[in-house]
Amino acid sequence: MGKYVGLEWASTGWFGVVLDGGGWDTGVYPSVWSAWKYHSDADRILINVPIGLPADAKRACDVAARRKLGRRGSSVFYTPVRDAVYSQTLEEAKAVNEAAADFSIQNQAWSIVPRIREVDEFLDMFPSARDRLIETHPEVCFYALNGRTPLAEPKRTRAGIRRRTELLAAEFPDAREICENAIDRYTTPSYAPSVGGADDVVDAVAAVVTARRGPDGCATLPETPPTDSRGLPMRIVHPADTAQTRLTNLSSPE
Repeated sequence: MGKYVGLEWASTGWFGVVLDGGGWDTGVYPSVWSAWKYHSDADRILINVPIGLPADAKRACDVAARRKLGRRGSSVFYTPVRDAVYSQTLEEAKAVNEAAADFSIQNQAWSIVPRIREVDEFLDMFPSARDRLIETHPEVCFYALNGRTPLAEPKRTRAGIRRRTELLAAEFPDAREICENAIDRYTTPSYAPSVGGADDVVDAVAAVVTARRGPDGCATLPETPPTDSRGLPMRIVHPADTAQTRLTNLSSPE
Protein backbone atom coordinates (compact mmCIF):
# COMPACT_ATOMS: atom_id res chain seq x y z
CA MET A 1 0.00 0.00 0.00
CA GLY A 2 1.22 3.52 -0.77
CA LYS A 3 0.83 6.64 1.33
CA TYR A 4 -2.25 8.83 1.01
CA VAL A 5 -3.32 12.05 2.75
CA GLY A 6 -6.62 13.90 3.04
CA LEU A 7 -6.64 17.57 4.10
CA GLU A 8 -9.54 19.73 5.25
CA TRP A 9 -9.34 23.30 6.60
CA ALA A 10 -10.60 23.15 10.17
CA SER A 11 -10.84 26.70 11.54
CA THR A 12 -7.25 27.05 12.77
CA GLY A 13 -5.29 24.65 10.58
CA TRP A 14 -5.42 21.85 8.05
CA PHE A 15 -6.79 18.69 9.63
CA GLY A 16 -5.09 15.73 7.98
CA VAL A 17 -5.67 11.99 7.84
CA VAL A 18 -2.83 9.76 6.65
CA LEU A 19 -3.07 6.18 5.39
CA ASP A 20 0.02 4.10 4.71
CA GLY A 21 1.36 0.60 5.13
CA GLY A 22 1.65 1.15 8.88
CA GLY A 23 -2.00 2.00 9.38
CA TRP A 24 -3.44 5.47 9.87
CA ASP A 25 -2.63 8.70 11.66
CA THR A 26 -4.15 12.15 12.12
CA GLY A 27 -2.84 15.63 12.81
CA VAL A 28 -3.44 19.36 12.45
CA TYR A 29 -1.02 21.41 10.34
CA PRO A 30 -0.83 25.22 10.55
CA SER A 31 -0.18 25.55 6.81
CA VAL A 32 -0.06 23.52 3.63
CA TRP A 33 3.72 23.99 3.74
CA SER A 34 3.78 22.23 7.10
CA ALA A 35 1.66 19.34 5.78
CA TRP A 36 3.98 19.00 2.77
CA LYS A 37 7.06 19.01 5.02
CA TYR A 38 5.84 15.85 6.73
CA HIS A 39 4.13 14.17 3.78
CA SER A 40 6.02 15.10 0.63
CA ASP A 41 6.57 11.36 0.16
CA ALA A 42 2.83 10.73 -0.25
CA ASP A 43 1.53 9.19 -3.46
CA ARG A 44 -1.51 11.46 -3.45
CA ILE A 45 -2.75 14.29 -1.24
CA LEU A 46 -6.37 15.29 -1.74
CA ILE A 47 -7.35 18.66 -0.36
CA ASN A 48 -10.69 20.43 -0.10
CA VAL A 49 -9.77 23.77 -1.64
CA PRO A 50 -9.95 25.14 -5.19
CA ILE A 51 -6.81 24.50 -7.25
CA GLY A 52 -6.60 26.19 -10.62
CA LEU A 53 -8.04 29.71 -10.73
CA PRO A 54 -10.20 31.07 -13.55
CA ALA A 55 -9.51 34.30 -15.41
CA ASP A 56 -12.89 35.36 -16.75
CA ALA A 57 -15.63 32.82 -15.99
CA LYS A 58 -16.99 30.31 -13.51
CA ARG A 59 -15.00 27.08 -13.34
CA ALA A 60 -16.74 24.23 -15.17
CA CYS A 61 -16.04 21.88 -12.23
CA ASP A 62 -17.87 24.18 -9.79
CA VAL A 63 -20.86 24.50 -12.11
CA ALA A 64 -21.01 20.72 -12.63
CA ALA A 65 -20.67 19.97 -8.92
CA ARG A 66 -23.47 22.34 -7.94
CA ARG A 67 -25.73 20.82 -10.60
CA LYS A 68 -25.08 17.25 -9.43
CA LEU A 69 -25.54 18.05 -5.74
CA GLY A 70 -28.93 19.72 -6.13
CA ARG A 71 -29.96 21.29 -2.84
CA ARG A 72 -26.54 20.40 -1.41
CA GLY A 73 -24.97 22.43 -4.23
CA SER A 74 -24.66 25.50 -2.02
CA SER A 75 -21.70 23.78 -0.35
CA VAL A 76 -19.72 24.41 -3.55
CA PHE A 77 -18.68 28.04 -3.92
CA TYR A 78 -17.92 29.58 -7.29
CA THR A 79 -14.15 30.08 -7.24
CA PRO A 80 -13.13 33.73 -7.69
CA VAL A 81 -10.84 34.72 -10.56
CA ARG A 82 -7.14 34.82 -9.73
CA ASP A 83 -6.92 38.64 -9.57
CA ALA A 84 -9.80 38.67 -7.06
CA VAL A 85 -8.14 36.00 -4.94
CA TYR A 86 -5.14 38.29 -4.57
CA SER A 87 -7.22 41.38 -3.74
CA GLN A 88 -6.82 42.85 -0.27
CA THR A 89 -10.47 43.48 0.64
CA LEU A 90 -13.82 41.89 -0.11
CA GLU A 91 -15.07 45.07 -1.76
CA GLU A 92 -12.07 45.18 -4.07
CA ALA A 93 -12.34 41.47 -4.80
CA LYS A 94 -16.03 41.76 -5.67
CA ALA A 95 -15.38 44.63 -8.05
CA VAL A 96 -12.53 42.76 -9.74
CA ASN A 97 -14.52 39.56 -10.03
CA GLU A 98 -17.66 41.20 -11.38
CA ALA A 99 -15.66 43.08 -14.01
CA ALA A 100 -13.74 39.98 -15.12
CA ALA A 101 -16.31 37.21 -14.85
CA ASP A 102 -19.73 38.81 -14.43
CA PHE A 103 -20.49 37.11 -11.12
CA SER A 104 -19.97 38.28 -7.57
CA ILE A 105 -18.09 36.64 -4.73
CA GLN A 106 -20.20 35.06 -2.02
CA ASN A 107 -19.30 36.24 1.48
CA GLN A 108 -18.76 32.63 2.53
CA ALA A 109 -16.44 32.11 -0.43
CA TRP A 110 -14.37 35.11 0.67
CA SER A 111 -13.74 33.38 4.01
CA ILE A 112 -11.79 30.62 2.25
CA VAL A 113 -9.88 32.96 -0.09
CA PRO A 114 -6.83 33.00 2.24
CA ARG A 115 -6.67 29.21 1.92
CA ILE A 116 -7.08 29.38 -1.87
CA ARG A 117 -4.26 31.91 -2.05
CA GLU A 118 -2.09 29.84 0.30
CA VAL A 119 -2.38 26.71 -1.84
CA ASP A 120 -1.97 28.66 -5.09
CA GLU A 121 1.26 30.24 -3.80
CA PHE A 122 2.49 26.88 -2.51
CA LEU A 123 2.02 25.21 -5.90
CA ASP A 124 3.77 28.13 -7.58
CA MET A 125 6.76 27.66 -5.26
CA PHE A 126 6.73 23.84 -5.37
CA PRO A 127 5.74 22.78 -8.91
CA SER A 128 6.85 19.23 -8.08
CA ALA A 129 3.76 18.96 -5.86
CA ARG A 130 1.33 19.65 -8.70
CA ASP A 131 0.80 16.02 -9.67
CA ARG A 132 0.17 14.92 -6.07
CA LEU A 133 -1.68 17.78 -4.35
CA ILE A 134 -5.12 17.50 -5.93
CA GLU A 135 -8.46 19.19 -5.36
CA THR A 136 -11.48 17.28 -4.12
CA HIS A 137 -14.79 18.20 -2.51
CA PRO A 138 -16.33 16.04 0.25
CA GLU A 139 -19.96 16.43 -0.80
CA VAL A 140 -19.09 15.40 -4.35
CA CYS A 141 -17.28 12.36 -2.91
CA PHE A 142 -20.30 11.44 -0.79
CA TYR A 143 -22.58 11.95 -3.79
CA ALA A 144 -20.46 9.42 -5.71
CA LEU A 145 -20.30 6.92 -2.82
CA ASN A 146 -24.07 7.23 -2.35
CA GLY A 147 -24.84 5.90 -5.81
CA ARG A 148 -24.63 9.30 -7.50
CA THR A 149 -27.31 10.65 -5.20
CA PRO A 150 -26.97 13.76 -2.99
CA LEU A 151 -27.27 13.01 0.71
CA ALA A 152 -30.50 14.10 2.36
CA GLU A 153 -28.92 14.67 5.78
CA PRO A 154 -27.10 17.99 6.40
CA LYS A 155 -23.39 17.45 7.04
CA ARG A 156 -23.25 19.07 10.49
CA THR A 157 -26.15 17.15 12.04
CA ARG A 158 -25.73 13.95 14.01
CA ALA A 159 -27.63 12.06 11.33
CA GLY A 160 -25.45 13.62 8.64
CA ILE A 161 -22.22 12.61 10.39
CA ARG A 162 -23.54 9.08 10.91
CA ARG A 163 -24.65 8.64 7.30
CA ARG A 164 -21.37 9.94 5.88
CA THR A 165 -19.38 7.71 8.23
CA GLU A 166 -21.42 4.71 7.09
CA LEU A 167 -20.62 5.46 3.44
CA LEU A 168 -16.91 5.77 4.21
CA ALA A 169 -16.89 2.55 6.23
CA ALA A 170 -18.58 0.70 3.36
CA GLU A 171 -15.73 1.88 1.13
CA PHE A 172 -12.92 1.40 3.69
CA PRO A 173 -13.79 -0.39 6.97
CA ASP A 174 -11.12 1.40 9.04
CA ALA A 175 -12.81 4.72 8.22
CA ARG A 176 -15.33 4.23 11.04
CA GLU A 177 -12.59 3.86 13.64
CA ILE A 178 -10.71 6.85 12.22
CA CYS A 179 -13.80 9.05 12.30
CA GLU A 180 -14.88 8.05 15.79
CA ASN A 181 -11.43 8.35 17.36
CA ALA A 182 -10.58 11.64 15.65
CA ILE A 183 -13.95 13.20 16.46
CA ASP A 184 -13.56 12.20 20.11
CA ARG A 185 -10.02 13.55 20.24
CA TYR A 186 -10.08 16.74 18.18
CA THR A 187 -13.51 18.08 19.13
CA THR A 188 -12.89 17.82 22.88
CA PRO A 189 -12.76 21.40 24.22
CA SER A 190 -9.75 20.69 26.45
CA TYR A 191 -7.70 19.19 23.59
CA ALA A 192 -5.37 21.29 21.47
CA PRO A 193 -5.11 21.58 18.58
CA SER A 194 -8.81 21.17 17.94
CA VAL A 195 -10.92 21.27 14.79
CA GLY A 196 -14.05 23.23 13.95
CA GLY A 197 -16.40 20.27 14.22
CA ALA A 198 -16.99 16.60 13.56
CA ASP A 199 -17.77 17.38 9.92
CA ASP A 200 -14.17 18.57 9.40
CA VAL A 201 -12.94 15.15 10.48
CA VAL A 202 -15.38 13.27 8.26
CA ASP A 203 -14.55 15.49 5.27
CA ALA A 204 -10.82 14.80 5.66
CA VAL A 205 -11.50 11.07 5.87
CA ALA A 206 -13.54 11.33 2.67
CA ALA A 207 -10.54 12.95 0.99
CA VAL A 208 -8.06 10.29 2.08
CA VAL A 209 -10.40 7.41 1.25
CA THR A 210 -10.79 8.89 -2.23
CA ALA A 211 -7.01 9.37 -2.54
CA ARG A 212 -6.52 5.72 -1.58
CA ARG A 213 -8.40 4.63 -4.71
CA GLY A 214 -5.65 5.95 -6.95
CA PRO A 215 -6.16 7.38 -10.46
CA ASP A 216 -7.94 4.29 -11.79
CA GLY A 217 -10.57 4.46 -9.06
CA CYS A 218 -11.30 8.15 -9.41
CA ALA A 219 -13.09 10.41 -11.86
CA THR A 220 -13.04 14.17 -12.36
CA LEU A 221 -15.46 17.01 -12.90
CA PRO A 222 -15.34 17.83 -15.73
CA GLU A 223 -14.17 14.67 -17.46
CA THR A 224 -11.60 16.65 -19.47
CA PRO A 225 -10.49 19.49 -17.19
CA PRO A 226 -9.27 22.79 -18.62
CA THR A 227 -6.16 24.41 -17.17
CA ASP A 228 -5.68 27.88 -15.77
CA SER A 229 -3.10 30.50 -16.79
CA ARG A 230 -0.41 28.69 -14.77
CA GLY A 231 -1.20 25.28 -16.22
CA LEU A 232 -3.07 23.98 -13.16
CA PRO A 233 -6.02 21.71 -13.98
CA MET A 234 -9.37 23.09 -12.81
CA ARG A 235 -11.03 19.89 -11.63
CA ILE A 236 -12.71 18.18 -8.71
CA VAL A 237 -11.58 14.59 -8.13
CA HIS A 238 -14.10 12.14 -6.69
CA PRO A 239 -14.65 8.35 -6.49
CA ALA A 240 -15.56 6.72 -9.77
CA ASP A 241 -18.58 4.44 -9.97
CA THR A 242 -18.32 2.00 -7.05
CA ALA A 243 -19.01 -1.14 -9.10
CA GLN A 244 -16.38 -0.22 -11.67
CA THR A 245 -13.80 0.53 -8.98
CA ARG A 246 -14.39 -2.74 -7.13
CA LEU A 247 -13.66 -4.61 -10.34
CA THR A 248 -10.45 -2.62 -10.72
CA ASN A 249 -9.42 -3.32 -7.13
CA LEU A 250 -10.02 -7.06 -7.57
CA SER A 251 -7.68 -7.17 -10.55
CA SER A 252 -5.04 -4.85 -9.02
CA PRO A 253 -3.50 -5.87 -5.66
CA GLU A 254 -2.54 -2.99 -3.38
